[in-house]
Amino acid sequence: MFDIVLDIVFSPALWLSIALTLVYGMVFYLWRGGPIRQLGRDLVVALIGFVVGQLAGTILHLRLLQVGQIYFMPATIGSLCALLLGRMIWRLPVSDFPRGPRP
Repeated sequence: MFDIVLDIVFSPALWLSIALTLVYGMVFYLWRGGPIRQLGRDLVVALIGFVVGQLAGTILHLRLLQVGQIYFMPATIGSLCALLLGRMIWRLPVSDFPRGPRP
């Protein structure tokens, strides 16, 4: 049992996937900007999208730009779609914008 856990923890594919999602999330945050809490959201959303894209690539056998065990293209597309969708969901509501002095 302990060997299986070590195999998962020390898997190069796992760490490459985590590194890619961190890069995707940080680059997207630097590009779009926002408050610092948005960086955390972008990182989590990038990870979720990457996992969904990886699962889609695994299930559908999409071998576009496969790097080892990572289906690079579907995972990247999943991450980017999730980042765009996440930003659409977490837009500031209209009530948070300043309206000027009140009478």
